Amino acid sequence: MAPPEHDTKASTAAPADDMARPLADAGLDDRIMWDVVEAAPDGIVMADLAGKVLLVNQRTEDLFGYDRGELLGKSVDILLPDGLRDAHAAHRAGYATNPHTRSMAAGMELLGRRRDGSEFPVEISLSPVSSPGATAVIATIRDVTDRLAIEVENRRIRHQLLVTEDRERIARDLHDTVIQRLFAAGMTLQGAAARVDDTEARARVERAVDELDATIKEIRQAIFALQAPPDGGPGLRGELVRLTNELRPALGFSPRLQFDGAIEVIDPLVAENLVPVLREALSNVARHAGASEVRVILTAHDEVALEVLDDGVGVPDSVVGGNGLGNLTARAEKLGGRCAARRREGGGSVLEWRVPAHPRSD
Repeated sequence: MAPPEHDTKASTAAPADDMARPLADAGLDDRIMWDVVEAAPDGIVMADLAGKVLLVNQRTEDLFGYDRGELLGKSVDILLPDGLRDAHAAHRAGYATNPHTRSMAAGMELLGRRRDGSEFPVEISLSPVSSPGATAVIATIRDVTDRLAIEVENRRIRHQLLVTEDRERIARDLHDTVIQRLFAAGMTLQGAAARVDDTEARARVERAVDELDATIKEIRQAIFALQAPPDGGPGLRGELVRLTNELRPALGFSPRLQFDGAIEVIDPLVAENLVPVLREALSNVARHAGASEVRVILTAHDEVALEVLDDGVGVPDSVVGGNGLGNLTARAEKLGGRCAARRREGGGSVLEWRVPAHPRSD
């Protein structure tokens, strides 16, 4: 069977004619090609090998803030930060010796420069186009600001997940190993204390047991802190954590928080006073105490007690007796409680704010 007759005219047609023919067959003229360029979601810039701009689309105007009349005939360097222009001129000269389709500066962070001087991250792809006697380069420019922001957020989330997993592992180890060993040691000491005849020695053993109990409470609090969200989560506990984080710059350090008891079921009337009371107490420490450490203890049993302990200069004599504590004292007394500040043994001060767990509402 003879091969089909070869169409010499078709074989010598330019590639552009081959691409335009389906458009003509569909009733579209070649102006549609320009419409496609104008509608492209990325900036498109055509320049000669010397870098002179020959064509830009609407998206380029939007990205860079120039009218196309301000770009045509100018160097493409106008779209680059000043510090990159010399390097770009060298890269452009190298590209002119071997023009080919590629990403520009693959693996590097590229920046575009808007008309107002602001800069933004971009990705640029280069493609040469040739016609008899000349070669030009088409640069496709994409603003990647949003994508990079998403990547940063994804990295932050992945890091937070790793930190959370590590914190949960530490919390499990503390609970399953350390606390159990301390508890067993305390039980052993309690049993030994009963067999000790010397009164002073027995008292020392009992104090050691009390210290172990206090340490176990602190470790349980640390376990909760490890398992809780960074902002403390919802509820009163979370509000207090967020408050201490808020006041960290004023204090110059992070206060140490300790909770004991059913914090999340504290009477709402008490809870709504605790946040402003703690804010006032920590603000006073920041303004007057000159402290390098603050410990906040909130206990909820028959009473709700808030203690703020610092290692600062201590309570001045003029403050002892209520001066400067009027607001905090008034809040406590309104709920049937009391508030007092005193010097702390070893230096610093202690503020105690105590109210009944179920106060009167008047």
